Amino acid sequence: MNSDPNFNFNVNLAGIRAASGGGMKLIEGFYTGIVTDAFGTTSRSGRAQVAIKVTIQDEGFAGIVRTSWLGIPKGPEDGVRYYWRAALESMGYTPAQIDAGDIGISRDVLVNRPCAFYYKPGDKDMGVYEELKFLSPSDFAMQKKQFEAQASAAPAAPATSALAAPAAAPIGGGLTAAPAPSNGTPGVTKNSLLAALNRN
Repeated sequence: MNSDPNFNFNVNLAGIRAASGGGMKLIEGFYTGIVTDAFGTTSRSGRAQVAIKVTIQDEGFAGIVRTSWLGIPKGPEDGVRYYWRAALESMGYTPAQIDAGDIGISRDVLVNRPCAFYYKPGDKDMGVYEELKFLSPSDFAMQKKQFEAQASAAPAAPATSALAAPAAAPIGGGLTAAPAPSNGTPGVTKNSLLAALNRN
């Protein structure tokens, strides 16, 4: 590897936000944002898709950017169309606009549109990818309400019940030992047990 101790270059850093050592972690939840970029790309499997970058606006997470990848539909029966419908409704397009027959989708249709979505972080060590789902306004409101209700619910207390006394250990053919005599009554003896077993 070549090394050059005499390097020099020019760069303009005006308006650039300083790196903070890894950035803020985005936790699972429901967010609103603005689509700030969109471009065509190809998935690892070779499918044509669109990468949609969203900049979050919610307080405490404003400025964080996350990306969603939506496959370009291959035909009229391609299930990815449902996700495109959710994305366009999320971005404020009306049913009348979406239901107008064949519609053209381009960068201009997506960029600078407000949107709402559900986000779940991934786990690289476990091979789990992060998840970003665009949601229509009604689905966003309903699912966000349910999510927050579950998050604020106190964890259920473990059931407390008296433990039953352990049963006496079985002896022989399902017989259990008799309690020790307390009033002079003779208890079970070795000979009486053997006699009972021999009768079977």
